[in-house]
Amino acid sequence: ADKKVLLMKFCPHDASMLYPQEDKRTRTLRYACRLCRYSEESEQPLIFRNTLKTEVGNILNAVPANVSDDPTLARSQNANCSNCGHYEAVFFQPSDMRSDTLALIFVCCNCDYK
Repeated sequence: ADKKVLLMKFCPHDASMLYPQEDKRTRTLRYACRLCRYSEESEQPLIFRNTLKTEVGNILNAVPANVSDDPTLARSQNANCSNCGHYEAVFFQPSDMRSDTLALIFVCCNCDYK
């Protein structure tokens, strides 16, 4: 992708830095001086894009079979499985999810319900 580098811009009148500012009337991006009334239109209409990642598929389908037999996983003795009512479950944080999520997967040790 051809990405332009955004350099700092400075006011030609007082040499202070120009800051991005929205012109609400024309809905355009401008650079404006905070000390004087100087402003100029931006050559780039975009200075930042926040791309949200969407989760594709169900993460529970990626849980390996017989994960409840893994002795290295943490165990809970008061999980209360909603499928069979069993109290013991293993739990872990999936490694393929984004690092900013706090999701935990619980797997029942009796019926492998996730």
